[in-house]
Amino acid sequence: MVFQGTDLIAPEMTSRTTRWLKHLAPFAIAFSATVYGAHFFLGGGIGHRILDSWAYLQIANGEQVSVPFNTRIVAPFVASLITSLTGLSAAAAFDLLTPAALLASLLLLQESIRRRGGSASWQAAVLLAFGCSLAATFGYTPVLADPMLLLLTCLTIVALDAGHLAAALALACLAALAKEYGIVLGLVWSSHAYRRGFRKVAYAGIVPAMALFIVAFERQSSSGIGFGSWPSFAFHLVSEYQLSVFQMRGPIDYSKLIYMWSWCGLWPTILISTTLFASHLRRKALTADEIQLAIVLATLPVLLLGDWSRALIIIVPFTCIVATAHPLARERGFIILLAIGGVSTALARPFHGESSPPTFFPLAMTAISAVSSIAIVVTVVRFLLSTRAKRRISRLREPAPEVAAP
Repeated sequence: MVFQGTDLIAPEMTSRTTRWLKHLAPFAIAFSATVYGAHFFLGGGIGHRILDSWAYLQIANGEQVSVPFNTRIVAPFVASLITSLTGLSAAAAFDLLTPAALLASLLLLQESIRRRGGSASWQAAVLLAFGCSLAATFGYTPVLADPMLLLLTCLTIVALDAGHLAAALALACLAALAKEYGIVLGLVWSSHAYRRGFRKVAYAGIVPAMALFIVAFERQSSSGIGFGSWPSFAFHLVSEYQLSVFQMRGPIDYSKLIYMWSWCGLWPTILISTTLFASHLRRKALTADEIQLAIVLATLPVLLLGDWSRALIIIVPFTCIVATAHPLARERGFIILLAIGGVSTALARPFHGESSPPTFFPLAMTAISAVSSIAIVVTVVRFLLSTRAKRRISRLREPAPEVAAP
């Protein structure tokens, strides 16, 4: 009778656990949406504009701008389309477009992780940590081109997974015209086509770069917001941007900023995905996802020149996809640490509303974030050391090669 009772209880507990796990991802998205709404409606995001924002609004209204904004035309075009269909202002159109693009990106990222065998808890942790970071960044500054680039990146990955090379190449071209960094998707497309045996077709990966060049040539302008030329813009990134932020913030605040920006790129997934890539590289057994990750990471120095809080989000889909195959992505402790670290870091970021949270709240979130980050590093280091030790023991246990008798 005892065994019969156990047999009856076990399936019921399993079904309850399954139902509970199914609700994790929707909860993660709902929580991220709440954070976005708080920053947008209560934190001043509804009217907050930066220099980039004014440039995109000018493009949406048919005005001219200079480098590099003159080629970032996809998001302003969609905003102008919304304006023509609804009668809303360009700013209101962006206020609708940005959260929609972020939500779609999270759903597409979840599908990419699920297709690669990621557990429900891993999916939820990624959506929660990444979603809250996106919410804190773009809830306060919704008029930007980066959400559209993130959406096109996720769509390109999904199209490649489905084997739709033509659609993926078209999406990569749009990504290059959403923001110039999108040309890296052309290289990702080429590697995918090459591995599938379309070696001559793989050269078409240069099309996104050509599209960017053509638009840059056709839309030359020295009027409006921006720089006079691409060399002057490149000089600003290399020599001035980070230095100006450091001088304005000071060393302490600048260090805090770098830490928050690193969480925008979900640095734990970068860490474990690169360790997995290095391990497979030594064995010369790289997967298609890892090759795509290597291509994207090769451009990381360019991303680090600008604003990490917006630039690094583009590599997150690639790092999360590769990290899904890592053993730590199946460890409950690591998954919980990723979720807690991402949420606490997002909640510790400044809230610009008139009614700010009590002082102890951001301090507590900062402490939780720091502890989570330290615990993540310790977990990864312990895993690497234990893996190395197991590998060493297995080599010692290998039998010595037989020597032929004379």
